[in-house]
Amino acid sequence: MSNYQIAVVEDDALFAAELEEFLSGLGYGVTNYSSAQKFLANVRQKDYDLLIIDWSIPDLSGIEVLEYVRKFHPGKPSIMLTARTDRGDIIRGLEAGADDFVSKPVDPEILCLRIKSVLRRYNGDVRVQPESVTLGAYFLCPSSSTVYFNDDAIILPKREFDMAMLFFSKPNRLLSRQYLAAALWGKVIDYQSRTIDTHVARLRKKLKLNPTCGISLNALYGFGYALQADMHVMKSEQEPLALPA
Repeated sequence: MSNYQIAVVEDDALFAAELEEFLSGLGYGVTNYSSAQKFLANVRQKDYDLLIIDWSIPDLSGIEVLEYVRKFHPGKPSIMLTARTDRGDIIRGLEAGADDFVSKPVDPEILCLRIKSVLRRYNGDVRVQPESVTLGAYFLCPSSSTVYFNDDAIILPKREFDMAMLFFSKPNRLLSRQYLAAALWGKVIDYQSRTIDTHVARLRKKLKLNPTCGISLNALYGFGYALQADMHVMKSEQEPLALPA
């Protein structure tokens, strides 16, 4: 039996009850919240391993709930339930901190697989990362999901930080989209999926990965991405880095 605790934020009482029965049968501890406000009033006092949040909640949207939770639990794993399929909506959800989406009406088997995949990733069963990585002016600290760059401390969501660790651990190596999908999502992705591309674009922007700093994150269309560092940056990798106080 599992010891994982899951919070479900869903205003449809019948569906929430069916979901609780299904997840409890799989060994998960489940707490249902019929409104966003009730959930937010309790989430700071209770430690959940996973959040399952409906996009359309009457008092607050699922996006707003994730954005609020992210302020004090930046690495909390979450799955969003939604009937939306628009690319812009999916990007909004990813930016808010969602790790995965499950379409409504929910297929129980698919939801079960997505839950296992997200929990496996967040509990370290998919990848083993080095303690820290230094490359040029960048220092990546896994314990706080923080990237130090010059005088900036950039705290990233867990998925984005894990992606950064993959690239910075393997500079000047081309990483295929399927490799990234397996390492970060634990699954094979559809060829047309834009999930990886969206994460890469956000990472590039947040970390200012462009040729002016000697390190850039570039695409080989149809295959994958490579973190390209010039020789000067590679030579400075071993130089000590002074972290901001």
